[in-house]
Amino acid sequence: MRKTTSLLLLLIIGVLGYGVAAPWITVYQIRDAADQRDSQALAEQVEFDSVRQSLKDQLNAKVQRELGGDIKQNPFAALGASLANMMVDGLLDTYMTPAGIARLMRGETPAPGIPESRPEPPTGNGGEAGSDTPGTERKKLFADARMGYRSLHRFVVTVTDDRHRQADFVLSRRGLDWKLTAIVLPLD
Repeated sequence: MRKTTSLLLLLIIGVLGYGVAAPWITVYQIRDAADQRDSQALAEQVEFDSVRQSLKDQLNAKVQRELGGDIKQNPFAALGASLANMMVDGLLDTYMTPAGIARLMRGETPAPGIPESRPEPPTGNGGEAGSDTPGTERKKLFADARMGYRSLHRFVVTVTDDRHRQADFVLSRRGLDWKLTAIVLPLD
């Protein structure tokens, strides 16, 4: 009886431990997939449609704020808003790639035409200091990030540079797993 109770208690503690640690594990898997430039592994951790929609909503809201009340009064403002909407769609098609998301995670600004290349071959010296050739050093993913739960089903990774918040990467619980479902950009 005691053995069964102890085993059950150990199982419950293990399940609870995994439940608490799962978003950190997902962040590690995202970072590893992006560092390895493994788009398939990254795609397993990211809901691209959800991320794309979150960015589209943010950018369209910014355009609406910029135009203010002119849309209802000015037909040219309405035309401009629809053109801006098409431009936002084009930009998101360009940036919503595993490479584009990886650049955002490093705190960099994605650039159009980011090549989807394979990982660089190892240098053979175990990644010690000075192993990178000049000009190829990349900032480590989530190097300056803060992570934490915002609610039971929401976990946020905030990436910053030296002075400013670059982006919030929002992970949402999907059953027992966690997925990157939104990227919140500081559009102020």
